[in-house]
Amino acid sequence: MSVEDDIKKRSDRIRELLLGSQLKEALELMQNQMAGVSDWSVVTRFEDIDRSYRYMLQYFSQGSPDEHRIELYRQLVRRSLLLNDELLQVRMQSQSMLLYYQHLRSCQSRTENLETIRMVLESFIDTADVNAHERALAILFDLLWTNGQWSAEDSAQLQELIDSPLVSDDDSAFAISAVTLALMQRFDPLKCLFLCQAAQSISTAVSVRALTGLAVSLTGYKDILPYFPEINARIRLLSDDPAVTGRMLKVQMSLLQCRETKEIDRRMREEIIPIMLRNPKLGDLMREELERDDVSPDWADWIERSDVKDKLLQMSELQMEGADVYMSTFANLKNYPFFREISNWFRVFSLDQPDVKSSFGNDGIADTILGKSMLTGSVFCNSDKYSFALTFSQIPREQREMITGQLSEQASDELREIGMGQVTADVTETLLARQYVQDLYRFFNLFSRRHEFHDPFSDNLNLLIDTPLSILLQTDDSEQKIAAWLLQKNYFDEVVPAYKLMEKDANPYSSDYRFYQQLGYALQRTQSYRDALEAYRRSDILQPDNNWTMRHSAQCLRILGEPQEALKLLLDAEKTNPDNLSLQIQIGDCLVDLKRYDEALTRFFKVDYLKPDYVKAWRAIGWCAFLAGRIERSIEYYDKLLASAPCGTDCLNAGHAYWVNGNIQHAAMLYRRSASMMGREQFETEFEKDQPVLISKGISEQDFPLMLDLI
Repeated sequence: MSVEDDIKKRSDRIRELLLGSQLKEALELMQNQMAGVSDWSVVTRFEDIDRSYRYMLQYFSQGSPDEHRIELYRQLVRRSLLLNDELLQVRMQSQSMLLYYQHLRSCQSRTENLETIRMVLESFIDTADVNAHERALAILFDLLWTNGQWSAEDSAQLQELIDSPLVSDDDSAFAISAVTLALMQRFDPLKCLFLCQAAQSISTAVSVRALTGLAVSLTGYKDILPYFPEINARIRLLSDDPAVTGRMLKVQMSLLQCRETKEIDRRMREEIIPIMLRNPKLGDLMREELERDDVSPDWADWIERSDVKDKLLQMSELQMEGADVYMSTFANLKNYPFFREISNWFRVFSLDQPDVKSSFGNDGIADTILGKSMLTGSVFCNSDKYSFALTFSQIPREQREMITGQLSEQASDELREIGMGQVTADVTETLLARQYVQDLYRFFNLFSRRHEFHDPFSDNLNLLIDTPLSILLQTDDSEQKIAAWLLQKNYFDEVVPAYKLMEKDANPYSSDYRFYQQLGYALQRTQSYRDALEAYRRSDILQPDNNWTMRHSAQCLRILGEPQEALKLLLDAEKTNPDNLSLQIQIGDCLVDLKRYDEALTRFFKVDYLKPDYVKAWRAIGWCAFLAGRIERSIEYYDKLLASAPCGTDCLNAGHAYWVNGNIQHAAMLYRRSASMMGREQFETEFEKDQPVLISKGISEQDFPLMLDLI
């Protein structure tokens, strides 16, 4: 273990001891951590904490009354937590090669401070000195990122910069990102309070970035926030501001949508992009397919066979929902020198940025509809806009003109909407939140030194329940939208507490029968069948005799071993929906559980008659006929299954039928096929489960080992 690893491990252990109310052991370990530390302020702070705690123990041992003892203890833990972070930084800063400490050492030799940087940023309006502006932004980022523990003066100076009418919103938003990264590096109550204040900024961009910063940082500090009650109190004040809670919902939805990014990225790389590369005319073909009815017969069959249309339509729908569909497109365009500088990952896109201007050259694109749209466009996040702009210089002129022509129409439409006032404040906030979250996602997943940072997107960023920011999302609208998204995306473990919260808060939707249908469904999917039945019962009270509710209640009853009660519900549901095929299958399954095989077969045959190619009916008939002793009929339907697209269980059950019918060789072949499909271990587990049924059909128990050896 390296010295750095040892220091970090000791720091983590100190924090663990402090949060476990083991202050004495924590201070002893902190004493070891201070070996070689010469910073007088750190040493003095430690000695003061240690001395105060020894006095406290002495008074306690004497039985002296002290009404402030509990609060004093909390204050000592609080101070120790902050000192532990400071001690870690002091020990690491002189030798660590981590990017953070490299920038920290660089900042220690600088003469600039927040006040001088503010003056440079304010003067940019008059001087238009791009180089000075760029240098000021880079220094500002480093100063904010590496300034470990803020003083009240530090906080006030940055607040003055943010509030300055002469500093652009883009520069202020950039500063918020630096504070966020600093807060993720180490906890600082003043930075938390600063972001809370910035969340109420009149600048929407600043407010959105501040809320996002709180979201991605405070989740990691949930365990220590009880020692800093002023932060929770400030967040509670934010909950009284409707503008803040509305923006917090947009940030939350953007964070949740990032859960889908990896899967979308995989689908783009493995499914969409390879197909597009195989057919360079796909863009024109899809435009015809999506926009016109007169599809060319020359390529319509190819599109249907390759599922291109469905895949692209799915991607289009995901994009409309706010999903990040461009991650794979731009992932390989983050290798420019521009992206080697950490601060550039958090820049708001600007056509005046020197690298961008150099890339566009004399093409005049900055003054075109496309160039203007890049400033206001909703399709790409800031990071991807920089990627596109930096790539532009490497594209041959002919292709540049083609790209410009293809994108200009969309750009013109966007600018027209802006000019006509069709882009509302609500839409603007949504886009700002989505684009900034995507910027963060790219940094933590694509930055060349990303492994030196904790990726907040690897955490559960559902903030609705039991997080420092929950109070900002516990409004009727937020609860409903978050719960609906979780349900739609099948996050059932999170759906249940979300619905329970809505019920507790008397959310208006909780009086709707569909609320309890959805709660019941989530409980059912998490295998909480009794609780699901209770939810379905409450749904039935609000809307009696609902077919869907009865069918799902029956599913739970059947799993709980109550097929007779399930059958009663299903027969009631059948009265209003006699030709529902799924319902007939369910009724048949209950009859099988009750060993009423002939009645069950009648139901299954009805389904097969109404829908001759219904594989689910074939599967039900095959197994039910086998249980009923009608082996030939069972084999007939299993042969139909085997000729279509059988699963491992189909082959297993077909093997049973052939074995009972005396065809051991064919049975063994089917068993081997089943084992190859489901894996040998799973096959043997399922085979063992079915042995009692096989014995009841005349198979000798002594033959099972022989059959297993045969296959």
